[in-house]
Amino acid sequence: MPLDPNLRILVDGDPSRVYHQGDQVKGRVILVVEKQEQIKALKLNFLGACITKTTRPFYVTENDRDGTSAPRQEYRDRTYLFNIEEVLLPGYTLGAKKYCWDFDFTFPKLTETRHSRWARGSKFARDFHPLPPSFHIYTDNPGGEAMVSYYLQAKLIRRGMKDVKRVMQTLAFCPNSRNTPHEPRINSRILYAQTWKPTRDTRTAIDKIINKVSRKSTMRSSSPQIVPTLYYPEKIAPGQHIPLLVSITNARRGCDEQLQCFLDSLVVTISTYTTSMCGKLLTQPQDSITKHITCISKHDLNQPLSFDVRTKLTTNFRLVDDAECVPTFKTYTITRHYTLTIVVGLKCQGQKFTIKSTTPLEILPRLPRAYVNTQAPDHHDEIPVDPLPLYEPTEAGAELAPDYDTVYSLTPAPSRPYSFAETESYVSGTSTPLTRLTTPSSEVDRPSIDNRASWHRSSMIGQTGWPRPSSLLMQRRGIE
Repeated sequence: MPLDPNLRILVDGDPSRVYHQGDQVKGRVILVVEKQEQIKALKLNFLGACITKTTRPFYVTENDRDGTSAPRQEYRDRTYLFNIEEVLLPGYTLGAKKYCWDFDFTFPKLTETRHSRWARGSKFARDFHPLPPSFHIYTDNPGGEAMVSYYLQAKLIRRGMKDVKRVMQTLAFCPNSRNTPHEPRINSRILYAQTWKPTRDTRTAIDKIINKVSRKSTMRSSSPQIVPTLYYPEKIAPGQHIPLLVSITNARRGCDEQLQCFLDSLVVTISTYTTSMCGKLLTQPQDSITKHITCISKHDLNQPLSFDVRTKLTTNFRLVDDAECVPTFKTYTITRHYTLTIVVGLKCQGQKFTIKSTTPLEILPRLPRAYVNTQAPDHHDEIPVDPLPLYEPTEAGAELAPDYDTVYSLTPAPSRPYSFAETESYVSGTSTPLTRLTTPSSEVDRPSIDNRASWHRSSMIGQTGWPRPSSLLMQRRGIE
């Protein structure tokens, strides 16, 4: 029995390649016909689309409002960013044979769809705009999904009542990084609304008496007012260091030398906001997905701060280069944006206070990996890593067991019973001298030592910081 026509799309190059604006997509469409077929048309489309899905329950009665098994209405929407079509074969009768057609497309720089201002809300784009990156996420609602997809679709239309045969080939796309700066630009924000003042009266009894007699406030001249300033980037690319700094200023000069301020804690959170809409003209249901990721959480730092001097809060803080770091975008039915929240705990005059700032964070397209790999890190990790101790070979004689006659002699020499005093004295650095056991020369000439076991033992002891007990002492414990 002859099979149906076999239709395939083959793209030249790496199938996992990430395309950018202006890149060419080349390949071929292959059609294998097992018998004579009457073809109405064979078309190839190069498309970019925003696809959104969601569901909403039918609130028939109040009892069904909270029910999980209540029937739900499905909403679907597909909005094309662009649609380039090429007719490979018009109406024709094909014989049993293998056919091949080449194709060559180019990713456009802008979308090709324009919507009325009444069809979309202010959160979404309505006019031409740069292509958004490939994107896929599931929403919190049952059946909810949002996707930005680029793909090739070949469609074979046969005459008669036969089904239309379709095949697809997905392409990954991300905006290029030509406009991404190699180093982030740091902005400052003075937090006047979070100026710190002492919560209790620190004046002495003499100052209070002078204040009442002279009717002048000495508290105003002596009480500090700490004005914090945060420094942060508004745009960042995955792989780049995110510099965060803080500085403090005393608005009332004259007592800076007496003040001692410390950095007590630091918490940094990056929030992700995704909104998708099914573009129904009347209902327009929207799904919103919010994620808060705590990137840094440090407490009890007790780091001294100087006035009017920028203090680094991070030294090697970078975004992980994965699917969560999708560049910020805004298209017809899907939006994606981020915020950066910094919470800094300070301590001054024994009193603790907290400053907090939340700012928009625009994630830019990724820089080429070749550039990121060539950048030598200028900073060390925030958590210092102690290296393992170097391997030092030990003397062969110290690792050998005593000879057989000494261990199993019928009249062993008297020895002191083992006690914790030896261990304690050894740990303190004054070990008790022990009698060295003898070993026949025949065993010393050709020792058998497992280098791997010796290295493993020394490395593990060096990591945990345990004292290195004498191998001879360990032998005495086993003997006695």
